[in-house]
Amino acid sequence: MSARLGLLLGVVVLLGGCTAVDVAVAPSGGGRDVFVSTADLQGPYKSLGVVQATRRGVLLFGFADPAGTDLQADLEDQLLPQVRMMGGDGVINARFQQTQYTLPTRLLFALLFFIPLPSEVTITGEVVKLEAGAAPPGMAAPPAGPSL
Repeated sequence: MSARLGLLLGVVVLLGGCTAVDVAVAPSGGGRDVFVSTADLQGPYKSLGVVQATRRGVLLFGFADPAGTDLQADLEDQLLPQVRMMGGDGVINARFQQTQYTLPTRLLFALLFFIPLPSEVTITGEVVKLEAGAAPPGMAAPPAGPSL
């Protein structure tokens, strides 16, 4: 009986930290729309420089994130305003890095509530300004001239 319980506990611990998936969506509205792509851009563009947005904080009780160290908050609050300030239309070759903890680690630090877990998210990419005839990734290019 105790061997089965130990095996079951071991399987639960191993499966608890298999995969972590985070999604961030570039919001439209509230200013100029800015695209974000992890790939290069095929159309003509002008590079305006590299941008990096980092947000650091702690996870309290293993789960509570008062600093908002998630991809969505970093994208909306830091990266997109920088891109708009630089006059860019979007970000290409974007790279995302976020601190991830397994479920057993989070549960352990929930029990050790007085020790916060450090947390960090960083988004890096190249700010670009689209030239005439270019379109953001996933959209068709505008027509080259007037149609008859």
